[in-house]
This record gives sequence, C-alpha cells and structure tokens, in this order.
Amino acid sequence: MKVLHLISGGDSGGAKTHIISLLKGLSKSIDVKLICFIEDSFYQDALKEGINIEVFHQDKRFDLSVVDRLEIEINKENYDIIHCHGARANFIATFLKRKVKKPFVTTIHSDYKLDFKDNFYKRLVYTNLNRISLKKFDYYIAVSDTFRNMLIDRGFRRDKIFVTYNGIDCDKDEEFVSKKEFLKRYDIDYDEDDVFIGILARLDKVKDHITFVKAVNEVLKSRKIKVLIAGEGPEKEELEKTIKEYGIENDVYLLGYIKDAYSFINAIDINCLSSISESFPYTILEGAKFKKPVVTTNVGGINKLVKNGVNGFLIEVGDYLDLADKILYLANNSEERTKMGQRLHDDACEKYSYDSMAHNHINIYNHILSSAPKVLMSGYFGFDNSGDDAILKAIVNDLLEYDDSLRIKVLSNNPDKTENMCGVFSANRFKIREVIYSIKETDLLISGGGSLLQDITSTRSLLYYLALMKLALIYKKPIFVYANGIGPINKKINRVLTRSILNKVDYISLRDNLSKEYLDELGVKNNNIKVTADPVFTLKPSEENKVMEILRNEGIPLDKPIVGISIRRWKDDEKVLIELKKTIDYLISKKKVNVILIPMHYKEDFDISKRLLELTNFEGCFILKNEYPVENLLGIIKKMDLIISMRLHTLIYAASQVTPMIGIVYDPKVEGFLKELEYDYYVTVRDIKSEYLIEYIEKIYTDKPAIVNKMSQKRENLIKMSKENVELVYSLLGR
Repeated sequence: MKVLHLISGGDSGGAKTHIISLLKGLSKSIDVKLICFIEDSFYQDALKEGINIEVFHQDKRFDLSVVDRLEIEINKENYDIIHCHGARANFIATFLKRKVKKPFVTTIHSDYKLDFKDNFYKRLVYTNLNRISLKKFDYYIAVSDTFRNMLIDRGFRRDKIFVTYNGIDCDKDEEFVSKKEFLKRYDIDYDEDDVFIGILARLDKVKDHITFVKAVNEVLKSRKIKVLIAGEGPEKEELEKTIKEYGIENDVYLLGYIKDAYSFINAIDINCLSSISESFPYTILEGAKFKKPVVTTNVGGINKLVKNGVNGFLIEVGDYLDLADKILYLANNSEERTKMGQRLHDDACEKYSYDSMAHNHINIYNHILSSAPKVLMSGYFGFDNSGDDAILKAIVNDLLEYDDSLRIKVLSNNPDKTENMCGVFSANRFKIREVIYSIKETDLLISGGGSLLQDITSTRSLLYYLALMKLALIYKKPIFVYANGIGPINKKINRVLTRSILNKVDYISLRDNLSKEYLDELGVKNNNIKVTADPVFTLKPSEENKVMEILRNEGIPLDKPIVGISIRRWKDDEKVLIELKKTIDYLISKKKVNVILIPMHYKEDFDISKRLLELTNFEGCFILKNEYPVENLLGIIKKMDLIISMRLHTLIYAASQVTPMIGIVYDPKVEGFLKELEYDYYVTVRDIKSEYLIEYIEKIYTDKPAIVNKMSQKRENLIKMSKENVELVYSLLGR
C-alpha cells in the first residue's frame, strides 16, 4: 500500500506532532510520503525523524502550479490513497481530485469553523474555502468522537467518517533541558518549594487563556504559585492586559513560542488546558509522557484519556472557579500530583501509543480500498428493545465470523448507539437520502430478524419494510429476508402488497414453521423459502462473575435461587398483574426464591414492571433498575431456575441458555416459537390464572432434569439451523 500525505508545512504544536508521529508509525508497515508546500521548521523536524518528505514550493496560498506537479507525482508513484491535513492541503485537493482518480481522505484536527476565529479576513475567506473543500472529500478521519459528531451534525455522511485518536511514542527518549536551565533562559528565579503551573497552547480565543488567567488570579489569593504560558498568537495583547489588570505580572510569565516543548513540560508541575474546543490535544499526551497531572476543560475527546479525579481533573468550559479549585488542590498536595501523573502516564502509554494510531490508520486505509461486499441491514433496530438488539448483534457476529472483511451497515433509529453496540456503520432509518444512498451502494439488503412483516402493531411499520425492499428491487439489489416471523397481516391491501414483494425477493428464511404456514396461506409462491431459527441462539452470555457483580449492584440478594418474570403492557393489564401477583406470592413463600422483574424493552416495560413490583410489595421481589446489553441479560437468565414471560425474546433467551420457562401467549409468534420447541408450558394472556401458572411451576420443578435435557437437544439443533442463515447470505453474495 502506498499513501501520499499533503500538508502546508507551516504547522506547529499538536498538528506537527501528530503528522510526524503518524508518518513514523505508518512507515513501519506501508510506503508513505509527505509533501508540504512551505519549507519551515516542520520540514526540518520531519527530516530529522527519518520521514520521506519533499517540498513542492508554493509562492502563495492560491498558487495552483503545485497541482500539476502532484498529478505527475501520483501517477508516477501510483499511490493508492491521498491523505490531506489542514485547510491549505484541502484546498489544493479540490483541484487535484479532478485530475486524479484516487480516494481522497482528510483528517479533521479541529473545528474548522474556529480555525481562523481571530482574523476576520481569514475567517471570511479561508474558513469558507475550507468548508467547501471538505465537502469534496471521499472520506474523513476525525481525531475524536466529538469531531465525528460535529461533521455528522453539519451534514457529512456518517459512513464516510472514521475516528482515530492521537498517539505518542512513550518509548522514545525526548530531548529536553533541565528545569533550572529552562527557567534561567527566561530569568525566572525559583526554589524547591515553588509549584509551577503551565499551559502550552497558541494564544487565540479558542484556547480561552482568559479563563486560565482568571483561575490563576483566584489561586494567588490563597497561595503562591508561578505560572508559565507558552505560545504565540493574536490574543497576546488581551492576555497581557488582563494579567496587568489583576496585578499578577510578577507571578505569570508569557514565554512566547517554545521550540522544545518537552523542556517546558519538564519544568512545570501541573499541566493545564482551558480550551473551548479541542480534538485530542497533544499537550495532554506530552504532559502524560512526563507524568504531569492535568486540569483541563472537558471538550473533544479529552475524557477518553482523562478520568476526573483519577488521573487528572475535568472542568466545564469557562468555569474559572472550578479550575482554580482544582489547581489549588494539586498545588497543595504533592503526593496526589505524583499519583495522578503516574496514572495519566500509564493510561496514555497503554491506550494511545503512536503505533496504535498508525495501526488504526492502516485499518481505515484497508477499509477504503476494500472490494469486499457491502451488506445493508434493516430491522427494528435502535429502539432500545433488547430482543431486537440481540437479533442485530447475533446477525452481525455470525456474518463477520464467517468473513470478517464483510462491510456491514445498519439502518437504525439511533445510529450512534447501534455503531457503538455492534462496531458497524449505521444510517438514520428515517432520513430518506441516507436510506437511498445506502441501498444504492449495497450489494445485498437483509431484512433482518424479528416480526417485521405484520400489521398488528402498525401498518406504517409493515409498509416501511416493504418500501425498503421495493427500493432495493428498483436498484436491482438482491434481498434476503433473514429469519423472520411473519404475520399476522389483517388488512387486505397489506396482504396483497406483502405477497407481491415477497414473491420477488431472492431468499426468505423463517424462524418457525408457523410463519411458513402463514406464507402459504398468504399465497406467497417464492421457491426460495426455508425454515431456520432465530439468530439469537448463537449469542454468548456474559461470564458469571460479571452477572454476580450486576446482581450485587442492583441490590439483589444471592442467598436464594432466582426466578425471572418479563411482562409487557397489555389491554387488560390489571388482570395480568393480579394473577402474576398471586404467582409471585407463591414463588416467594412456597418455593423460597427471589423474583426478578426484567424490563426487556426497557422504556416500554419498566413502568408495567414497576406497577407489578408495587402491587406485590413482597420482600424477595426485585426489579432490574438499569438497562443492560444483551450479553448481560443472557447471563442473568442463565443463572435463573425458571422464567415466566410474555416477551418472545425473553423466552428465546431462556431457551438459548437452557433455562426452563413458562410462556404467556399474547401473540401467535409466542405460541409458534414454543411449539417449534415442542414445549408445552404456556398459557394465553386471555386465560391467564395463577392456578395454571403454579401448576406449571410445580411440574417444572418436579421434572426439571428431563426438561433441561430436552431443551439442550433442541438448542443444539436450533444453533445449527441459525447458522444456515449465514451460509444463505454468502451464497447470494457469491462467496
């Protein structure tokens, strides 16, 4: 792989450190070259580090003669990717992109709207040119999640934006002068008891030095400190004025531009940053390398490294009183400074090495260049329903286990949550442009899992999934209906539309025979239909120690066996609650167990579960007060003696963990699943009575070994059938 990096070359501070660290790391694994347009200290420093760098000199920012030179260079060397950094390189790339048919990527090091905040002319011209240039790129690398979200909010496509955090070389021995020599350079006297507070950042409004100086003024009211401010910029005059107004000129030293940042870092005792906006600043990583504790605003990706009160302190933007309080605390506690500095050093070196940063970039480059198939998944995803989250996780895990190069995107109600949960790209299912882009670019549409094709809950939902399939058919994309439960569909027009679409899809797999019978009744004549199993059967539960920790944190005693109950709202809630209250009373008093109420669709089920808890008012009945990921719920259910549930996926979780269960049937899909298991312990919600439930409880406790044995055999078969879905997907992809 060959990658060409472009940058202005006049960069300093964090941007310079980032590029040099990145290129050093990348050069260990791939062929990289850096071209800049100004010969400055950046060029000399890069040469010293052994980086392959060349200057394509620009007389002025708008001198576009370099475009032709770059075109010749790219074609001659056959670079795979062009990677830009900063406004000047982005501007040049807009013209270069017309001549060179290669992927272009740019790194978002800062909020580009704030880059020229202190100069009206530059803000008017350069900021707008950069904004226009950015829209032309194929891909983006944000140096924090905050900046990725910023781009998404400004209309950039989320599936084109990657995140990788800055990294630092913790093993390299940096060059620096002693504290004594550094301070002597600026005629600063000191003794061993002096505490030096430092801030290393260019002097402009986005760094908000005024808040820092206000905090320093508050600290000086309580104790003596010495303050070093390193950097140059347009805010210098305002800063000098504020320092003079407070009368603290003898305590605060403006050092100007510092060439040897590590000499500055070595000289201070506490590192500070008061910025309004940041990405993941190197000044904190540089301080971490020298074990300096930090007090910083909680902006950008800083909280990925700095844990408040553990390895430093986080404050809100502009809160100079809190900043003063934290500086004063550290100034008065040398032992705490040492502990926090060591923790910050350890965390930075473990998680944010420059090798790790380079490795992440190579993964991004590989993704950009990959020719692996793209799969788009639709379903009831991003609605905080544990069952649907489980379906999504299971399908993603199974597909990637078969081929980890597959590129998966998910249509979701909550793209951020879906991406964090599954490690895939996501698009907003309700933004039509994002949906159309996603379908046009995919190689396969998966309509994935659950009971999507029914109109009991909503006709709109049914029409939504049918519309996605229709769009895929228009764009000639293959469609796989993945382990669905079908029906009931009551409205005639809905039945006609469903039959028409399903007859045209490429493959339909169903999670139960009842759904197959329903398709036959519906008149679907598709030749590619197969009954498999729900994908959730392939998911693994959390380890027992994690489950025990959750139960302890929830305040649930572990001295007795546990029975779970999972209910949902129903039109005759009171009857259901009364019968379950009697059942819980029996379980606690006669079976000597603790009962846990489990809200599966957390936002919908918590209130009804809480009503049941309040109605029972029994010692020994508890509710899961917090929302948990699928793996944790599987682990909790695995630990139970028995579970009673209305929710289908609670029953599926129980079957997957071989936990005996009693179903409360409110929908044909629940009965269909239990019949598929050849499992007879269920009642209908219409006929629910505590006597029936208690009778089943006694039978299960009496025949538990036989029940568990039968469930185990069924489970193994269902896992095997669930895996068949994956093979069918890859057959459609021709893999």
